[in-house]
Amino acid sequence: MMTHFPYPYEDELLYSVISRYGIRSGNTSHKAILADVFGSENFTACMELQPGIRRIVQNLPLGSTITEEQLLFRNTMFLFYTAFRDEEQAQFIRNEMLGDHGRDIHNAIGLMSSTVKPHSYFQYCPLCNETDLKTLGELYWRRLFQIPGVKICVKHGVWLNQSMVPIRGTTKYAFTAPTLTNCPDDKVQKVTEKALLNHYGYIINNIEKLLNTKYPHRPQEWFYLVYKHHLMKKGYATERGRVDQKRLKKDFVDFYGEELLNILQSSVNGESNWLKLIFQKHRKGFHPIRHLLVIHFLGLTLDDVFYAEESKLNFDHESEAKKPKRKIMKKTMTKEYKEQARNERREAWLQMRKQYPHLSRLQLRKLNPKVYAWLYLYDREFLMDNMPEKLPSKAGTPRYDWEERDKEILKQVINAVQKLLNEEGKPKRITIKRIQEIIGKQCLMPKHLKKMPLTKQYLEQVVEDPEKFRERRIQWAIQELRKDGEPLSLNKIKQKAGVSEVEKFLNIQ
Repeated sequence: MMTHFPYPYEDELLYSVISRYGIRSGNTSHKAILADVFGSENFTACMELQPGIRRIVQNLPLGSTITEEQLLFRNTMFLFYTAFRDEEQAQFIRNEMLGDHGRDIHNAIGLMSSTVKPHSYFQYCPLCNETDLKTLGELYWRRLFQIPGVKICVKHGVWLNQSMVPIRGTTKYAFTAPTLTNCPDDKVQKVTEKALLNHYGYIINNIEKLLNTKYPHRPQEWFYLVYKHHLMKKGYATERGRVDQKRLKKDFVDFYGEELLNILQSSVNGESNWLKLIFQKHRKGFHPIRHLLVIHFLGLTLDDVFYAEESKLNFDHESEAKKPKRKIMKKTMTKEYKEQARNERREAWLQMRKQYPHLSRLQLRKLNPKVYAWLYLYDREFLMDNMPEKLPSKAGTPRYDWEERDKEILKQVINAVQKLLNEEGKPKRITIKRIQEIIGKQCLMPKHLKKMPLTKQYLEQVVEDPEKFRERRIQWAIQELRKDGEPLSLNKIKQKAGVSEVEKFLNIQ
C-alpha cells in the first residue's frame, strides 16, 4: 500500500498522476514505481486507457477518496473512446481497464487500425504551463491536448507545442512527467484565422463533453439512423435513404475547409472515403473525431444524437426498406388481384398516351413512374406495344474545332492556375475540379482532354497530388514565417503549414 498518492488535477491523465507520484516518491527505478502503484511490476504505461485501475485504488493510502470510477471517467480517455460503442463493447473495455491485462484494449477501440493516428509526442499549451507553474508549482499532462487531431488550446487561442516526451516511449514501463526540460518551447503562436478557430473550437468543446459526460451507449445502427434522418431533412437523402454523395461531399469540404480536415486527419478525398461509409449501414466503428465532424455539419448537438426520439428513427421501417420489394409483390399477389391491377394500370397508361400524345418515352415514364414500373415488371409486352415511337438519333450535331478550342481553353486554364497561385492566405491545392470551378464550365473531362493535347500537357505539369501540395504549403509557411520575423523551428513550420511530416520534405531540398 502506498503512503501517499497525488490527487489528480482538472483533466489530468492518470499517466500524469502516476508520473508525479514517481517524482514525489523519490524512486528512480521504473519497476519500483510500478510495484508501488500497482502492487506488481507486470504493468506497462498506457497514455489513453491505462489498465490496472482496480489495483491502483486497492493500493491507495488509507482515507483516500479516489475511486475506480473517478480514475476511469475523469483521468483516462475511456468516455471519449467508448461514446460511440455499444454497451457490450464499452463494458469489455471497462473490464480490461479495471483488470490486470488490458492486452486487447487498443484493438477494441480500433486505435491500431484507424487512419486517425495518435500524436507521436505529448502536446502542451505554453500558457497553460505558465499558469500551472504559478498556481500549482508543477506541470501535468492534460487529456484534451493528447486527443488525435487536437492542436489548439481554445482557452488561450494558441497552437499547442510538441514536447520531447514520446507517447510510445522506448521504455514501456516509464511514466514521464512534464518538466521545463522536456517542454522547452515557451513560444506562443496565436491562431489568427477566426473561421478555423470557430470550427475547431466547436469540435474541441464537444471532445471535452465526450471526455467528461457519460452518454448512453447506443448500437451502431442508432447513429446511422440518426444521421440518415437528418440527411433527409436537409435534402441530402431521398425518402428511401439514397444519399447524394457528390453534393454532400462538396458541401462538407466547403463547410470545414481542407486545412481543418487535414489537421483532424479526416480528409474525404478518394473514392472510398470515410464520409461515404459513415452514412451507410455501420459494419464497423468510426473514430469519435469523425462522428463529431458529421454532427457539427448536420447542425446537431451531442444530446440531439444520443437522446434522439427512437420513434423518429424507425428501426423497423429501415429493415423493411431493405427487403426486395419485387419478390414481396410476386409472392403476395393473387391471380384476381393481378388481373384487376393490370386492367387499372393499362387504362391509366392509355389515358396518359391520349392526353399527352407528343411526350417521349422518358417523359411519360417520369410522369407516372409507378404505373410504368408495374407494367414493365408484369405486363411488358403491352407496355412495349403502346410506347411512343423512338426519337430519331440526332444528326448534324455541330462539331468543335478542337485545335482552336484547345488554345482557347489553355489560356483560361493558365489564368485560373495563376489566380490560385496568387491568392492571399493559405494555399489551395491545384486540382482539375478547382480549375473548372474558376473557369465556370466542365471542359476538362478526360474525353475532352484527349482532343486537347496542349491543355492536357499543361495540366500534367501543374495539377498537384497531395505530396506536391504539402511541399508547396511548407514553402509558403517558411516564407510567411520569415516575413513575420519568426524563427524557423520545425514546430512552427508544421503548425503554419498544417503538415505533420515536415522533415521528409525539408530533406528533399
